[in-house]
Order: sequence, then C-alpha cells, then structure tokens
Amino acid sequence: MTDPTRKSAENPTRKRASRSFTLAEVDYRILQLVYEHRFLNTELLWHLLKSEAEGEQSEYKLGRDGKKRPAQYGFGMKALYKHLLRLSEAKYLQRQQLIDLPIGGSHGVPRAAYGLGIKSAPVIAERTGTAVQYIKNIIDANRVKSLFLRHALDIARFRATLELACNDSGGKLRLIFWEQGQGLRDYAVGQNESGGTERFPVNPDAFFGIQVRDKGNASYFLEMDRGTMPVISKKDRPDIRKKVFGYMHYRKSGKYREKYYYGFLPNGQPSGLYINRPDDENTAIEQNEFLQPIKGFSVVLVVPGKLHKTKFVSGRIENVLSSFPFFGKGFASTSLFWLTTPEAYDIENPESILGNIWITPNPEKPMQSLIE
Repeated sequence: MTDPTRKSAENPTRKRASRSFTLAEVDYRILQLVYEHRFLNTELLWHLLKSEAEGEQSEYKLGRDGKKRPAQYGFGMKALYKHLLRLSEAKYLQRQQLIDLPIGGSHGVPRAAYGLGIKSAPVIAERTGTAVQYIKNIIDANRVKSLFLRHALDIARFRATLELACNDSGGKLRLIFWEQGQGLRDYAVGQNESGGTERFPVNPDAFFGIQVRDKGNASYFLEMDRGTMPVISKKDRPDIRKKVFGYMHYRKSGKYREKYYYGFLPNGQPSGLYINRPDDENTAIEQNEFLQPIKGFSVVLVVPGKLHKTKFVSGRIENVLSSFPFFGKGFASTSLFWLTTPEAYDIENPESILGNIWITPNPEKPMQSLIE
C-alpha cells in the first residue's frame, strides 16, 4: 500500500528540481543537434558529440589495444544518458519509444528517439535566430507513430554518417547544405508509360550538396525506402514507379532550376542553398550575383536488401533495380538513380558512405562513389 505522506513529500521535491534545472553547454549542443536532425537516438548523438570533442582535442594517448585516441572525449555514454534523462524530464526533449525495436532478446526497454520538447522553443530560437513559432510547429509535428520514427532515424543515421565522413576528410569534402521538410515538395509534368500526360509528385526525404576539393559540387535528392511502398502498383496509389517518373521529368524539364539556387560568398565559395518558395518576396533571383541555379542532381535511394561488391544484389533492392526496364525507353540505361542498402554504410566507419557502394540501373556503369 502506498504511503500518501511519502507521495506528497516526493512530488514537491521533483518539481523544485525541475524548476532549478540549469542547462549546461553540452545540453545546448544536444538540443541544437536534435533540432538540426529532427530526431536522434543515443547512438547517433554519441557519435556526433564524440566527433566534436575529438576535433577540439589536442592531447592523445595510446589505449589498451595500442590505438591512438584523444585523451578525453568530453564525457562518456553514461553521462550522455543522464543528460538525456534530465532534458526529457524537464521537457526540453520529447522521448518517444520505438516499440518495434526492443533491447535484448524478448524483453527489455524499447529503444527511444529524441525530438524537441515544449520548453526547447525559446532556447533554440535564441541560439539559432529561428522564430519561436517555427520551432513550435516542429514540436507539434514530432508527435508521430513508431513507423515514422524508424524512417526519421534512418534519415538521421544517413546524415550523421555523411557529416562525420566529411568532417574526417581533412578538408577534402564539405557538406554544403542539408535540407528536409515540406519545403522540398514539388511536382513534374510529363509523359507516362501509356503515352499520356501526367502530373508526378517529387517529394524527397532530403536534399543535400557536397563540395569536393578541386572537383566541384554535387547535389543529391535522398529517398529512404522503408520497403512498404509497392514498386509498381496496380491501383492508382503511390509507388516507386511514380517516384522514378517524377524525378526523371523533373530533371529533363529543368523545373528544379526555378526552385533551388546555390548561395555563394564574395570569394566564390558555396555558402549553402536558397529555396525559391512561392511566398518569397524576392522576385529578382536571377539578378543576384551570389545566387546561381543548381546545375543538376542525382537521386540516391537507400533500399532494403543485400548488395555485394560484384554488383550482385538480392531482396528488395533487386526488385527495384530489375523494374527499371519496364518503366519505359531509356530507364534501363539511366544513371540518374543511385541505389544502395542501409547495411552498406556504418556510422562506426563513416567513410564507408563515400565508398563505391552505389549501383545504377545502367549495366555499363560500375559501382560508384558520391564523390567521384
């Protein structure tokens, strides 16, 4: 039986602890990383924070395994858990469980994804200069089901791995921009496989750009396939075929050049991405010497299945690749679409995402890299 006296004595203590909670600098950084990626789990946060700590570290020592490592990583995994727990209890973070990813064999606490909590809006606004209402809209949109959380974490894992790979390149690579959200939604009008004219949606999970030293810039739309969408639907419903047609006509028509512009600094270095939205007041984009239309793009699809170095594929990725010839003339030899599997890159080995792990429907094309 619960002692009511004990209960009433505990609650005020917890409330006082919550009111007196003071954000440390690492708490601010955690909130900013979650804001940038929308959702992160403990593993992704740990790697991102550890990478930053290593970048600031000047003293190194040999570990027991003989490998050279920074003398300090800032704080350990246990400390990160404590920070996440405190931020969640104080409502700076919103902890959501992934009920389909239990820890352990048949029992255990479900893994969690962290999004921004209701108290984070003014903090993020002050640190980034973003409007408070915009951040509140993100927080409201974060109340999603477990299946979407899995998808969001898959996107975050891809981005975190790519960021770490660029950071570890010694200045050879730079992630110029990363955009995701409703602002990327668009469409393209073109011919379907029956010869008629159709409007196809273009709704990427993300859009990012990489600068390769001495080579230039490359832009990519990201499609993170969950394996739930049919490749070719017999009914009028979303499928992979419509996605492929959408991007093909989007590229062929040049419609993307009206929406996406590289921003440049006075010294000619790319500074980011400018998205021309219908409600933008600036109607003289072409006259801005620091904005230039995106010249082209590729579409990278991360698809479940198995991929081998010999270009042999199986599972879902094989089904998608083998369907391209049935989409129509030119699709069997297209190099617009690059496919790989989630297992082909690893955040423990970030440079793996830059390797020759991408395969195209074009049988004449070898496995390729994002930075070739």
